[in-house]
Amino acid sequence: MYDTSGSSETHSQALKRKFGELEARAAVYVELYELLRDRSDIESAEIFKRIRGGGSPGSILRRIKEGDLLLQLSLKPETRYRYVFPYVKEMPRHLYRPDNPYVESCIYEWSPLSYSGHEISKSVRRSADNSPRSSSSPEPGPQSIYLMPYHAAEVIDPLLNDIRPSKWTVVCNDDELMRGLIAFWLRSEYQWIVTLQKDCFLQDMSAMRRGCCSSLLVNAVLANASMAYPSFHNRYQYWSPHNLAYQFMAEAKRLWELESDTPRLTTIQAAMLMNVNTNMNAMDEIGFNYTKRAVDMAHSIGLLTPSRDIPSFEGHENASQRRKALSRNFTAWALFNFQALHVYVLFEPPLINKPPDVPLPDPATNPEWYGQIWLKYPGDTELHTTHFPQLFQAQCQVRVIMNDMWSERFGSSRQSSPEGSSTLHPATQLEQANQFYARLKAWYDALPAPLTPASIVFPSQILLHINYQNILANLYESVTITASNANMINAIKQSASCNFETLLRLYYLRHGYGCGDQFLVQPLNTLGFWSLATLQSMLESDEHDFYNDRVKATQSTLLLAAKGLHEQSSSFYLDHVTLQLLRSRMRPVERQLLDSEVLFYDRECHAGYDDAVQERPPQPSTHFEKKAKVEEADKKNKSPNDSQPGLTAGGPGDEVDHQTTAKEAIREVRSKWVVTVRSVDDDPEIHRLQKLVRDHLKLEPTGDCSDEDEGVDY
Repeated sequence: MYDTSGSSETHSQALKRKFGELEARAAVYVELYELLRDRSDIESAEIFKRIRGGGSPGSILRRIKEGDLLLQLSLKPETRYRYVFPYVKEMPRHLYRPDNPYVESCIYEWSPLSYSGHEISKSVRRSADNSPRSSSSPEPGPQSIYLMPYHAAEVIDPLLNDIRPSKWTVVCNDDELMRGLIAFWLRSEYQWIVTLQKDCFLQDMSAMRRGCCSSLLVNAVLANASMAYPSFHNRYQYWSPHNLAYQFMAEAKRLWELESDTPRLTTIQAAMLMNVNTNMNAMDEIGFNYTKRAVDMAHSIGLLTPSRDIPSFEGHENASQRRKALSRNFTAWALFNFQALHVYVLFEPPLINKPPDVPLPDPATNPEWYGQIWLKYPGDTELHTTHFPQLFQAQCQVRVIMNDMWSERFGSSRQSSPEGSSTLHPATQLEQANQFYARLKAWYDALPAPLTPASIVFPSQILLHINYQNILANLYESVTITASNANMINAIKQSASCNFETLLRLYYLRHGYGCGDQFLVQPLNTLGFWSLATLQSMLESDEHDFYNDRVKATQSTLLLAAKGLHEQSSSFYLDHVTLQLLRSRMRPVERQLLDSEVLFYDRECHAGYDDAVQERPPQPSTHFEKKAKVEEADKKNKSPNDSQPGLTAGGPGDEVDHQTTAKEAIREVRSKWVVTVRSVDDDPEIHRLQKLVRDHLKLEPTGDCSDEDEGVDY
């Protein structure tokens, strides 16, 4: 006899309900069987791989029927694909401003939201013809990079064919899988969060040299890549010993304990990656210690101020010396850039006060210093460059400005009142802001052709502009508004905010938010909370009816930000926590829209966030103990036919095995990331993620949380 669902349901009704549920499940299985029978061998194998990966039959079937883009791209990519905005499908009218260069960019013009394919073809060709190319570079047409999502492409690098990562790690012996992970990492995270010179790294990995490669570094790279690798199931569960990201990170931590006392270039590089890996688990308070140690190492070996006996890159005769010098100089800039971006997000003073004493070569004449990254799109015979040398140089230049801004605003020379407000004279505030604005505008105006608003297309290029517009939008927040400066300041802030939203929408239109991007959480969070503030001000206005269309557009923007956090949370636990915080601040009407427009479509795939039983994050222990537990778990779970333990990043039975809830995981948040602060004169401590999680998700240090707490949705 079936149990009834409530006092009003009879046993007969329960029987009918259960029979209906069984019929629905049977229909799913029948349809899935028919797909396996009728599809081509390649498609059937791809579907079967998803079944073996732990996906539920319903979610697999739904993704096939609705057109799972990742599956389509792995089989036969849809070159005309465009993602669709939630709630309001059109680009908001308020973004079409005369001073918004991004609505006239190639990345947008092909969209069905704007012009015809014929017009975009002319525009794209015109942009491509005006872009300088090296005579030795391939000359591909621009159609693929502007018409296909970025994750359709694969990195083409001969060095990848020669590496054997299994020689550097004990976690995995599948070299093909790990080569795929490293190629995925080079295509994605490497181009925005740069930590090493990739040619030196790959060459030494292949040749088994320890100058630019180490087991610690390889494990840190593989851990970072595994966090967002789309084939891995439940990859956001950083606490699961079944996840490859967990296993690689556990091994990296073990090696870190052995090697962190000895300053080495590869240890500095690994420290940055381990910081990022920990950040994405909402534990940057712990992770930042890796970067602090890396900076100490850099000072101890003179990395940031090279000694005179180290010859320049151009002057080396010996290939090994040249490779080491190149890696050293490149890493100096990578470390400076990394800490500049990190302290910007944390609202902390910089760890390094001035940029490295290493000149940046001209990417046009010396691209080898940076290392090129080439992409191949499905169906193309040509290769496409990502213009990484130009991108890295631009990152270095703008992060020097960011570092100077934070040194000025948070350094020891700055005095603040007890309430946190600035003691600088208003005229001095304005003068400083104007100086930084002039430097930022000069950087923007000098961007090379591939990085201009008209030409940007790749995620890392869009992020470069998102970061720039975000800085501009906040630049004058600490300046006292007066009658003489109000128009100028408001114009800059409104233009930057408009451009910022446009860029995040273009990112989604072109590439979607489904592929893991570790920095994307910052602008998505910013866009979400800005939208909440805008909604609040419009709803409080006496002319509320006048804003009806704008309210709907802003709700769409809020839902887009939430959708991005939701999709990114498949890879990163930090995005999940941030989404719950954003949702807790929404009014009931926006929460209802979020559930119906965004979460409805992926509720089955992400049921683990809401009500599935999950593992408890491991309690503090030595890394040796963690490694032993991983190995013990592998032995218990390994079947006689298994050739490699732990390669499925989670499985369908993981949640049931550990019998604890996701609520316990969220209590482990130790993040100092400043989430909602708008001005540097605000007290950042009250806006840090770990405090907001406890305050707004109503978490107690001990004891259970009530599911009925307003705004809580686990």
